[in-house]
Amino acid sequence: MIKYFSMSRKSLFEHKLRSFLTMLGIIFGVSAVISMMSIGEGAKREALAEIQKLGINNIYLVDKKEERKNAFDSGSYVGSGITMQDINYISSQADRIESWAVIKEKECYVQSEYYNNMIKVSGVSSRYWSVLELEAGLGRLFGELDIQKRHKVCVCGPELYKKIFRGGRGKGLNIRINNNYYQVAGVLAHKPGFTEELFIPVHNQLLYENIEPFSSAVSKVIFYIKELKYVSTAAAFIRQAVKRRHNNIEDFNLIVPESLLKQSERTKNIFNIVMILITGISLIVGGIGIMNIMLASVLERTKEIGIRRAIGATRRDIRMQFLIEAVMLCMAGGLTGIILGIALTRLIVIFTGWITHLSLIAVAVSFSISVLIGMIFGYYPAKNASELNPIDALRYE
Repeated sequence: MIKYFSMSRKSLFEHKLRSFLTMLGIIFGVSAVISMMSIGEGAKREALAEIQKLGINNIYLVDKKEERKNAFDSGSYVGSGITMQDINYISSQADRIESWAVIKEKECYVQSEYYNNMIKVSGVSSRYWSVLELEAGLGRLFGELDIQKRHKVCVCGPELYKKIFRGGRGKGLNIRINNNYYQVAGVLAHKPGFTEELFIPVHNQLLYENIEPFSSAVSKVIFYIKELKYVSTAAAFIRQAVKRRHNNIEDFNLIVPESLLKQSERTKNIFNIVMILITGISLIVGGIGIMNIMLASVLERTKEIGIRRAIGATRRDIRMQFLIEAVMLCMAGGLTGIILGIALTRLIVIFTGWITHLSLIAVAVSFSISVLIGMIFGYYPAKNASELNPIDALRYE
C-alpha cells in the first residue's frame, strides 16, 4: 500500500498545476460546508441564548397600544390596556401559574459624571429577579420593601454599569434619571441579554409621567409555569381571558419561548438541509471534475500503463494507483478547504459581526465526504486504466 501512495504522490507532484486545478472543486465545496455550517450553528446558538434569556417556562404578555389606537380610530370602545386587575384575574383562575412579574418600560435620560444618554428604563416588581433567575454581582437587588416605600434605587446591568462609572465601583453612588437622583443598590451578575439594562421599582412615579396616549399601566407581564408540559395550555387560557376582558380587541402579544424554541429548531434544521444540499452539489461538481481529469490522465498515460503491465504490474496495481491518486487529490483538497473554510469564517465574523461557531463535526464530516468523493469518482477512471489491453497500450501514440 505504501508503494501505491509513493507512486501516486510522485505522479501528482509532476503535474502540480493540473493537480491544483483538479482540487479546486473540492476545496471550494469543503470550505463552503464549513463556513455555512459555522454560520448556521452560530445563528442557532444566538437564537437559543435569546430564548433562554426569556426563560423556557415563562409566558410573556406584552402590551400593544397601537392596536388600541387603531380600534379607537375605527370607533370601537377601548380600555386602558393590561391592568393589575387582568393579572390578578389570570393568576387566580390559572392554577398552573406559579408566579408572575410586572414590567413597565419607559425611555429616560440617564446621566452620571461620565455618561449621558437616552436609554430604556424598566420598572420591575420584586418577583422579576426570581422569575428570570437573576442575581446580584455587586451590592443587592431591590425588594418588596423598596417598592412599597417608593425608594429611589436602581440596579444596573454589568456593561451599563461600566459605562456609567467607567469601571469604578458604583454601588451606593447616585445617577440621574430624567430629573431625579437614584442610588445604585447593586449590579447584576453577568447574564446574556441583561448586560445593558437599567431597573427601578415598578411603582416609581417617574414611569408614569408624560405618558403617551393609549399607553397601559403595564408594559409586560411574565407568567412562570412550573411544569413545562402545561405552558401551551396556560398560554391558550391567558390569550382567551385577556381578549375577553379587553372587549375582544387583541391589544397584546403573547410570547411563548417554548414555541419559539421549537420554531427555532425547525428553522435551523431546514437551513442546515438547504445548506448541505447546496454545498453537496458543489462537492459533486468537484468530484465530476476529478473524474474528468483522471480520465484525461488515463488517456495521456496510456503508454505508461502498457509499459507497467508489460513488466509485471497487475490490473489491481494499476487500479489502486489511479484510485489512490484520486483519493489523495480529494484529501489534499479537503485539507485545503478546511483551512480556507476556517479563514472564511473568521473573515465573516470580522466584516459582518455575525456570531459563528466552528463545529468539529462539520470539519470531520466535510473531510470524510471529500475522501468518499475521491473513492467514488476515482473508481471509474481507475477501472478503465486497469482494463486497458497491454499490447494496445504499448502501441498507443
